[in-house]
Amino acid sequence: MELGYHTFKKGQDIIWKVGFCLSLILFVGCSSTRPFQLTDVSPKYKAYQGTDLDPHKSQKLSVPVTKSKKYDDFLMEAQKSISLLEFAENVAIRADAKKTVNEPITMEMEASASLEEDLPAIIAYLPSLIKKSDELLDSAPNDFDGPAIGRASRALGDAQNLLKKFAGKAEVIHTAIKNLRLNSSNSANTKQVVGEKVAEIIEEPVIIKEEKPKEEKKVIPKDEKKISIKRLNRKSKVTGKTKDIINAQVIQEEEVLSEEEKKDRVYTEQIKNGLVKVFQWEYHKRPKELEKLLSTHPIPRVRAAAALALGRLKAGRISLQNAIDKDGYQVRPSAYKALSDIGDKRSLSYFVAGTKAEDPEVMAVSYEGLGKTRDPAGREMILTTGLASEYVIIVGGSLRGLAYNKVPADVEIFDKFLKSPEVEIKEAAVEALAIHGSRESLRVLERLVAEEPSLALRAVDEIGKNPSLSATFALIRLNEAQPNEAVAKRIGENLLRRKAFGRYVTILIEDDFLRKEPNERSQPVSYIKAKEIGLVLQESKKEYAVRLGEEIVTDRYIQVKMESTLPGSKDGYVTGWVFYPKLDIIEVKKLGSDGNQGKYSNVKKGKHTNLFNPVEELKPIKQD
Repeated sequence: MELGYHTFKKGQDIIWKVGFCLSLILFVGCSSTRPFQLTDVSPKYKAYQGTDLDPHKSQKLSVPVTKSKKYDDFLMEAQKSISLLEFAENVAIRADAKKTVNEPITMEMEASASLEEDLPAIIAYLPSLIKKSDELLDSAPNDFDGPAIGRASRALGDAQNLLKKFAGKAEVIHTAIKNLRLNSSNSANTKQVVGEKVAEIIEEPVIIKEEKPKEEKKVIPKDEKKISIKRLNRKSKVTGKTKDIINAQVIQEEEVLSEEEKKDRVYTEQIKNGLVKVFQWEYHKRPKELEKLLSTHPIPRVRAAAALALGRLKAGRISLQNAIDKDGYQVRPSAYKALSDIGDKRSLSYFVAGTKAEDPEVMAVSYEGLGKTRDPAGREMILTTGLASEYVIIVGGSLRGLAYNKVPADVEIFDKFLKSPEVEIKEAAVEALAIHGSRESLRVLERLVAEEPSLALRAVDEIGKNPSLSATFALIRLNEAQPNEAVAKRIGENLLRRKAFGRYVTILIEDDFLRKEPNERSQPVSYIKAKEIGLVLQESKKEYAVRLGEEIVTDRYIQVKMESTLPGSKDGYVTGWVFYPKLDIIEVKKLGSDGNQGKYSNVKKGKHTNLFNPVEELKPIKQD
């Protein structure tokens, strides 16, 4: 018995402790929320709280509390709008259901009277609430730390989803409430009219009718029956200037708007006019005007747009640095991006500071800006911290920054990141190889087109962005070996975009030399092999007899410009002569030039003819 008592006592202690822990957890959880009910929307809805019309009847609702007044005020305001719309939706749905079974809808009609007054203002304010939720979601990482960021973002996201949900059907709900209210008014008016008629009957039960002499009906002959035609008054024409009429209409509309709606309209106009000015000054290349907008405009969004425009114009470095020092979190990332686009070495200290920022976007563009300065210390930071980051966006920015240093050894690093499982990192590595622009990096991109079909078009576009002659050679080489029609079409578009019109050669033989003079015994300038591409400069005036295998062939020499195969070459290109039968000539022509169609073809080998102009001789090409 004693053993059983102790066991029972021990069990009671365990139950008490578990209950205490659960109570503590519930208390802590509830401490971060605020109870919410229908009367919080407005006290005039007290009569409907707890009824079937109350959207919170089945389950209690709590509003999250973030301990930040700005966020808490927004969450409470959003919940009031959502609850009112839910209540209105319940009223409309239940009224329709009761009408179907001929039940009275007295309570719904009474509720519709109050809802008709409150709904227009709530519906008009929904877009502003959604916009404000976007702004707060963007600023949450700067205002909260640790797990509080997740809680605040989750609360804001839930509120935003509900606001967007009701924004799509708010007008439908409002129309249903107005119809319900209209039915209520018609019913009341009908009762009043019937009551007045009954009262008249009670007050005057006896009505003496005076007999009036019967009037003889006049019979109109058929011939005299005519149709009456009357000229209607012409509507008055609208006169005056269009601008004055529009201004009068705007003034009339503003008289109807509430103060809050007027503020929203003024704010929207300021944003619109500010962005138009940004586009205008950027188009006209007026950086001074953009700097003025960046420093004086009252709206952060416009200042951020002005900063990005300055970056695209590669101007306003000092103003951008001042914006980073003095402006808020909405403008600073744009200012950093603009500084990175400029890539001035005098902004090195800002890039170093940006790599230690909390915003990953700022860190990414700072690493890219570091690379553009080509500072050895910046390159070391990219290799040690930028490429080792856990953020994909930072690794991508670091790869692009590293490419601007144009160090040959970095090609292996880019090739390594091409094997990453992250698509964003692969694309950044492709961009980096195109920025590097060396012979080796372009060869890696050519290999990528053949091995990675998913990145083939991206690789072709990135090669096309590189302005060097080597990139043109790479595109032509890819076209010669490209079975995919989509990729071949994209190559043609890039050649056309970069205006790579002219004649190029493809080497046919495996091993030979580029000669200093049009003579097989002349001094070799560079080693050449099959499938190499060169630019045609001119052809020799004389024909030469050259032994090719067992035959002696008579033809001319072609002077070409090719990539140098000699390691450590300063220029990277070399010029020399090749015997014409050892190569094919490819011609890239402008669409429709000289009345011909097409833009890319192989010139017929043998006697200097091509598909476009069979009788036209090969002419010297001027190279810029």
